[in-house]
Amino acid sequence: MAIKNGELPPSLQQQIARLQQLHQTLNVILVERQRLEAELIEVKNAIEELGKISDEVSVYKAVGPVLVQSSRQKLLQELNEKKELAETRLKILEKQEQRTRGQLDTLQKEVQSALSEKKLS
Repeated sequence: MAIKNGELPPSLQQQIARLQQLHQTLNVILVERQRLEAELIEVKNAIEELGKISDEVSVYKAVGPVLVQSSRQKLLQELNEKKELAETRLKILEKQEQRTRGQLDTLQKEVQSALSEKKLS
């Protein structure tokens, strides 16, 4: 089946559209992963700093534009929960990234192969 007047068969057009969609999905995953990694670093730093002070020291947490006094233990508990959640979400994103990259690789090879065959026809 030769390509006439530069037209691609509908099936190949669909594969190319899917390829573009996978690229967009991968970009979204990478941006979210980067955001989560930055959040995780921030939380770990906060936990480290809270670990350096005693329970008697007044600590505050940001609630919107306001600082609210809280206990060191309560903040540590909240930060540890936030850290666990971020780590879990990061693992999920890493799996999604691997799966998306695999699909992208496979589809790219299929499209390249189909285009090569069409040029030879």
